[in-house]
Amino acid sequence: MKSQKEIIVWRFLDGKIGHEKQSLALVNFLKLEIKTKLFNVCINNFIIFLIELKKLKKLPKPDLIIGVGHKVHLSVLIAKYIFGGKSILIMKPTLPVSWFDLCIIPDHDQYHGKGLIYKIKGALCDNENQEKKDPNKGLILIGGISKNLIWNDSFILKQITQIVIKNPLIKFILSTSRRTPKNFILKLEQLDIKNLLITTPEDQESDWLKKQMSFSKYSWITEDSISMIYESLTSGQLVGILNLSENNEDNQKRESIKILKKDGWVFYDQDGNYQNKNKLKIFPNEAKRCAIWIKQKFFSANQFKKVKKDE
Repeated sequence: MKSQKEIIVWRFLDGKIGHEKQSLALVNFLKLEIKTKLFNVCINNFIIFLIELKKLKKLPKPDLIIGVGHKVHLSVLIAKYIFGGKSILIMKPTLPVSWFDLCIIPDHDQYHGKGLIYKIKGALCDNENQEKKDPNKGLILIGGISKNLIWNDSFILKQITQIVIKNPLIKFILSTSRRTPKNFILKLEQLDIKNLLITTPEDQESDWLKKQMSFSKYSWITEDSISMIYESLTSGQLVGILNLSENNEDNQKRESIKILKKDGWVFYDQDGNYQNKNKLKIFPNEAKRCAIWIKQKFFSANQFKKVKKDE
């Protein structure tokens, strides 16, 4: 690539918050390594991309085109063909991996085919490990109805009650999500436990969860919320998993959790005994690792200098 003082990044967005958080995390850490100018391109479907082509021609030509989700796969390829730059996808694509310059793929996808890949432990996030955590503060994070996972109100409520009552010295904040069933929220509000506070996304500022993870030592998270689990781990919390039902069969989400459990990162122990038995391990910051690797792979050492904090 040509010698320059900054790189141009086009970030293709598909409208899914989870996808967009991953690509933004990667870009944010790239900005710490290389002076970067970012352009966001909203592409909910391929027809919109074709409409946006005229606008893209007015942008500086990209050095990197980053996308997440199958809706943007074809658009990323065509944009690379027309405008140049390196195509980078996060998560295993539905199109052949070898068609892209780089695919960032989680271990649980168990991909062993062709193409340039960079393996990560899970979802990318821009949380950073804050070592000083308050042992008297914990989070309970509830997801919602999810494909291939059975949701059981009573089973989940039983786990929550057990965790909170058996840890009376910990002040728990429980947060629901936009996917949480309304009937379940009504049942939550009927719980009368002194060390449990219930909140909803409507009550929270945009950075509320990130701040809570930075100083709360513990998080209990429902098994459907894979991205949330990785955000919590990256923040340096001890993480417990809440099952949605006794009858859920194995699927990709559970496979991901199985790997984390096997490696000692997460636990299913509702009694909270792991808090005393296990030391807090440092989970790798995958977005940061990816950013450093991309810089080393695609940009020469003489071309860019590491960005200073005040730039």
